[in-house]
Amino acid sequence: MPALLLRSPTAQRLRRRPLVIRTTHRRTYALVGAALLAATAGCAGNASSSSGSSSDDGPIVIGTSISLSGNTVLNQIRDGYLLAVQQANAEGGLEVGGKKRKVELKVLDNRSDTNTMVQQVRSLVLTDKAVGLLGSCCQQNIDMQGQADALKVPLVMGALPIELLPEGKGYTWDSFQSLADGAKGFYEVAAGAKTNRKTLVVTNNDAQGTSTGKLWAGTGEKAGFTVTATKSVPTGTTDFSDVIKAGKSSGAQVLIASMTPPDCFAMWKQMKALAYKPKVAIGLQCAQTPGWGDLGTLGDGTLVQLNWSDTAGLPDTDLIVEKYGKKYTNLTDLGSVALGLHEATILLDAIKAAGSTDTEAINKALSKSTTVSAQGSVKFVDNKSVTPTFIGQWEDGAIKQVWPAKGGSPLASLSGLE
Repeated sequence: MPALLLRSPTAQRLRRRPLVIRTTHRRTYALVGAALLAATAGCAGNASSSSGSSSDDGPIVIGTSISLSGNTVLNQIRDGYLLAVQQANAEGGLEVGGKKRKVELKVLDNRSDTNTMVQQVRSLVLTDKAVGLLGSCCQQNIDMQGQADALKVPLVMGALPIELLPEGKGYTWDSFQSLADGAKGFYEVAAGAKTNRKTLVVTNNDAQGTSTGKLWAGTGEKAGFTVTATKSVPTGTTDFSDVIKAGKSSGAQVLIASMTPPDCFAMWKQMKALAYKPKVAIGLQCAQTPGWGDLGTLGDGTLVQLNWSDTAGLPDTDLIVEKYGKKYTNLTDLGSVALGLHEATILLDAIKAAGSTDTEAINKALSKSTTVSAQGSVKFVDNKSVTPTFIGQWEDGAIKQVWPAKGGSPLASLSGLE
């Protein structure tokens, strides 16, 4: 794990340490009621655009409020951010205003808490003078968009399917997979398995879960699958007996679950205990994020939508494997590194293209981005750029690509539930 630096006491030390990773557990004061939260957002709306470092000779500050503890741990994405900044600084930094300046990456751990994330994003922009932001994951990215819009600072994110990015004010840029592409791949794989095509769809009841469930159900019906049961549960649910009962009573042999990792973990364990054995199952969000391998054999056979594969010929594959292949042995983990590298490279390229630390100039440069990075080429349309999709399957604590067929492996059964 890269060394962490809390703060440099002087500008001179900052120059000697151009790359700063500051992971901070800031004290969070509870917000009293929705009215106070709304007032906080309102104040952000009056903020002027950040102009970056107070010194034209100082480092260019970019930052992220990301979940490094709590329900979701995204160290791999953070490592990808780090790799991109290291590469930029190895070349002397970014040329802005006719001179090269180093990049300073500030990382704050929001501990999977949205209120903490809101405060940290405001601090990064208003106190640390970050000229651009990088995302976290999933629902937090949706919540972060409002802060970027209010503060008028560009935010580059992944880990949020492009269909789920709400319409905003144009400061958030999402380069990630399409749910539609993932659904198409999944149903092609599922069609090759011997099932009755009856499907159980279970999601968290947040915006991401609801939208995902509707899209995947609709795609399944067009592919000849029938949704016989749907369930929507709050994040943090621990009792899935009703969900499993619905799957069993409806005869669903195909399971689509879009939930946070702890929720999926609980459900998979209860499926085993209650003898629910779907023949094909995919864990959206949960099996894709780092940590699914902790289920051991119980998770074997679970399908996962991948944003990266080492057999796909994507840019920087050798670099990612060389730098992090020993630390992270699964495709989903290395794919998270690739995602972080991709996001940060997009933002750094935009700063370089703008030739300025002015946030409006950087935002305009993002709209014209032609970056080619670890997830492929970038072209934003309505602030969204689609990255490739692959379907993998967990077996013996590792993931093998099963779709597209090139470089893929045969579909295995859900052996952990037998």
